[in-house]
Amino acid sequence: MPLANRATIGNMAPEYGATCGFFPIDSETINYLKTTNRGTAAKLVEAYAKKQGLWRSKKSPEPIFTDTLELDMGTVEPSLAGPKRPQDRVALSEAASSFVTNMQKEFDRKDSGTRVKAEGTDYDLGQWRLW
Repeated sequence: MPLANRATIGNMAPEYGATCGFFPIDSETINYLKTTNRGTAAKLVEAYAKKQGLWRSKKSPEPIFTDTLELDMGTVEPSLAGPKRPQDRVALSEAASSFVTNMQKEFDRKDSGTRVKAEGTDYDLGQWRLW
């Protein structure tokens, strides 16, 4: 997996309920260390990982897992997370009503019932505009 994808998945850990994400030590890891001017560390990391059996390559045997999970992608619903608390996900279908509720809760603003449609969207945002 490319480094950019690993970084994205690692940064999204709170959104998928983890504290952090791990990837195997492999040639991509070593390339990253060399690219970031840590050549000496790269040699040490590679030697250590190989000696301890932590190195992964195409020739490495498949790891043995004690548990596996299955996910039916048809059950996944798009959602929003954060920015205040990324672990508090809001289903995209509930985003507009959640926005209105949070505006009332956080800023003591009451929805007047006047409906404003944000330009170019299908979302009814109550009385608040995004611009």
